[in-house]
Amino acid sequence: MTAPTPEFRNKKQRKQQVKLRTPGKAIAKYVRMSPRKVRLVVDVIRGKSVSDAEAILRFLPKSASEPVAKVLNSAKHNALHNDEMLEDRLVITAAYVDAGPTLKRLIPRARGSANILKKRTSHITIIVGERNDTRGGKR
Repeated sequence: MTAPTPEFRNKKQRKQQVKLRTPGKAIAKYVRMSPRKVRLVVDVIRGKSVSDAEAILRFLPKSASEPVAKVLNSAKHNALHNDEMLEDRLVITAAYVDAGPTLKRLIPRARGSANILKKRTSHITIIVGERNDTRGGKR
């Protein structure tokens, strides 16, 4: 049983409700790269601060670091602009890669047979939020 959704009278109340539901989030869909390779990069930056993750991605020798950096930059700017979070307190709260649709191509082989070449795609999702420092120190 679900609770009834309240109706909001004005635009400001609707905006506040949306603000509560969506954190700084960005999704890149149908990236023409294998999810297994992209997960290697995403696992490195998960849980780190946004500034540290940007520095890591800049020097990481993986081709998947470029689309992941674009998604991270978009999530950061969504958090700054839409959710009015502070840039120096942003941390990656969730980052995951899902498999997208696979493009199947045929490669001709000997004696009239063929092998299937699977060109995999990925959906990259990164969610950033503010770090809540109760200790006052840098984590």
